[in-house]
Order: sequence, then structure tokens, then C-alpha cells
Amino acid sequence: MEHDIGNTIINNALIIAAKIHKNQTRKGSDIPYIVHPFEVALILQENGADEEMIAAGLLHDVLEDGDLDLEFIKNEIRTKLNDRVLQYVIGASEKLENRKSTPWKDRKKHTIDYLMDENTPKEIKMISCADKLSNARSMVRDLRTEGSKLWNRFNAGYEMQKKYYEGLVESLKDLEGLKMYEEFKEVVKAIFG
Repeated sequence: MEHDIGNTIINNALIIAAKIHKNQTRKGSDIPYIVHPFEVALILQENGADEEMIAAGLLHDVLEDGDLDLEFIKNEIRTKLNDRVLQYVIGASEKLENRKSTPWKDRKKHTIDYLMDENTPKEIKMISCADKLSNARSMVRDLRTEGSKLWNRFNAGYEMQKKYYEGLVESLKDLEGLKMYEEFKEVVKAIFG
């Protein structure tokens, strides 16, 4: 019976994510945005995450990148899923207050510091790791086709991205031994040397 409840949670998360990301594409491509949250959810599932974490993986970008009002989105998650999923989504999001006016470098430093904090729940670190691994896998694919032109699509170029991703590897080292973390380290090494 418990599994059916979990499937409802994942199905509801999928519906919300598809609705919020429906007109979006991945940065610099025509790939539907929803492909990324799908991959994050699959990575989490492969690494033993529970259904609420998988649901949060599907929804991890809705607060940062969604086209709808933040309070509406939060209420959708709270009522159609539960508070635990909402807390995971909030925890895996960049600090939302003044986000649009906060420089990229400051937002990324905050993310690294937050993930480095021993009080940050392991579940949040796992969702973040799955997200960053999915992004890094995309970078590897795009580097093969675009070469160094890839860096032009980001808010920060190669050197700042390198520093950020190396900082992420360090900040997520509590996940040592998890398949996704080991792959993340390898992919970051492959991208940045």
C-alpha cells in the first residue's frame, strides 16, 4: 500500500514539474527543460533515494526557474504532495530572496557554503548532487559538439565554472561512496582537468 502512495507523490510531482516547465528549454538548446528534472529523479532513484526525494528531484528547479508565482508553486507542492517534499525543494534551491539581483558568483558561493555545512541534511545534498551531475553530463555532451563555445552560454566563463564545480565536489564529499558522487567527481575532472 505504501508504494501506491509513493507513486502518487511521484506522479503528482511529475504533473507539477511538466506544467511549470512546459514552455522552457535547456539553456542554449532546443531540448525540453523537463528532460533535466527527469534525469535528476532517475539519478536519485539509482542511488537509493526515497519517493519524496525523487519527487523533490523532479521539482528541484521550479522555484528558481518556474514561470509561475512562487507562493502558488509552494502551495501546489504543499497540497498535492507534502511539506517534506516542499522543504527538500526549498533546500535544493538557491537562496530565493533577492536572487535576481544577486550576482552569479555570490549565489554560487552561498550554494557551496550551504552544501558544505554539516547541518545541511544529507537528502538535500543528494538532490543537489543529482542536479549538478545532470548539469555536468550535459556539459560533457555539449563540449563534444561545441567545444569552448559552450562557455559563452553561461553567466560565468570557464574559469569561474571550474572553480564552482570543484567547490561543489568538495562541498558534497559527505556523499563519498554514493555512485552519483563518484561519477560527479569523474565528470568534473573530465570537463575541467
